Amino acid sequence: MRQRTFVGAAIVLGIILFIAVVALANSTPLASFSVSSSEDSPYSVLFDGSSSQDSDGSIVSYQWVFGDGFSGSGVTKTHTYAARGQYEVTLMVFDNEGDAGSTTKMIDVSDGNVSTVSPTGEDQGDGKVYQRANVATGLRDGQAAPLFTLPGFDGKQHSLSDYLGKVVILEFWRTTCPHCLASMPHLQDLLTRFADQGVVVITVLVNRAVQEASSFFAKEGYTDFVSLWEPDALTERPSDVYKVGSVPHTLLIDRYGVIRYTGSPENIDAAVIAPFL
Repeated sequence: MRQRTFVGAAIVLGIILFIAVVALANSTPLASFSVSSSEDSPYSVLFDGSSSQDSDGSIVSYQWVFGDGFSGSGVTKTHTYAARGQYEVTLMVFDNEGDAGSTTKMIDVSDGNVSTVSPTGEDQGDGKVYQRANVATGLRDGQAAPLFTLPGFDGKQHSLSDYLGKVVILEFWRTTCPHCLASMPHLQDLLTRFADQGVVVITVLVNRAVQEASSFFAKEGYTDFVSLWEPDALTERPSDVYKVGSVPHTLLIDRYGVIRYTGSPENIDAAVIAPFL
């Protein structure tokens, strides 16, 4: 009897562990939407959530909160407001694993016209306003990349949030790492190919050999990188926050600040970048 009880408990424990592993492996879906005026009435707005993404599954539900006491569902939804004004709209998306992501925008509705108002978002010149995704901050794919601010080789302060709306290739490196130095031509090739589509390369020097690194970049022509370094006075180093154990340590971060890849730089190619352009 005791043996059966032990076996049963082991099976239950195995199932729980399996479910936990599956849950941890699932990436959070990214909610995104656009707005346009509808011909139904002067204050009708068409909401379109088809730009939402789920990197490892599919989105099965779209839930809207329109900011005037009404809600709705569906990948697209037309809603008519009672009067002109500004309304805070939230879209929540749920994937096939049950995970949820959301985003919120402030919209301005007037006679036959609608626009996005977002003091916290970034307009990258393509007519879209990008906001940091409302997902958990962490280091797994599908989580929002931890924010940081560091000095650059140019003497200015740069924050990761400054590049919201860009597709960011973020690489931690050191001057004494041959693999790091060898990765730079590949990063330059990616930047040359995709810069006009919104890709930016941010390098973070972790061994603080700033003059040596700056001279190397200038000599090799890597002048279009956003080149940052970690001063001694930092109380919290980004390389520690990102748990950088070895270099090069490279991440791909989408326009909404969400991590889409972590690993070696050579694995980032056109096929990896394309879904997030």
